[in-house]
Amino acid sequence: MTILLKLNTELFRASGVLTLVLYFLETLKDGYVSFFVNPAIMLAVFVVSGIIWLFTPDSGKVGV
Repeated sequence: MTILLKLNTELFRASGVLTLVLYFLETLKDGYVSFFVNPAIMLAVFVVSGIIWLFTPDSGKVGV
């Protein structure tokens, strides 16, 4: 179970950074990212993994 919590924590961090980068690049030039992939997908992964991380017991005790 702790391995799943660690994987979810890493997914939360990685998707958060990737979401920020994708939206930043999309802000610089329209269509630069959205032509290939929808940045809202990574935002949805970020939100879902954040909700899972928030409501799991002992989520603050997972030291990654």
